[in-house]
Amino acid sequence: MGDTSRVWGALLCLAIIGVAIFFLWGISVKSYWALAIPVLIGFLGILTLGFWIGWTILTIKTTPPAPESTAESKLENKP
Repeated sequence: MGDTSRVWGALLCLAIIGVAIFFLWGISVKSYWALAIPVLIGFLGILTLGFWIGWTILTIKTTPPAPESTAESKLENKP
């Protein structure tokens, strides 16, 4: 399991370096898309996170708490 984690970690690092180089190249040629695409991805990511939180709150199933039975309450109920 440890070996596959390292492979995925290395692939992720290489992908991030590739995206960073592509982004810096886009900035150097003054491309509008070099800024628009990351901003769009970030904005949609934030909206997705907000929707997920709202959906989780909407669909959560709760049960009412059970009444606590303590020794004091048993003594109070006796005649």
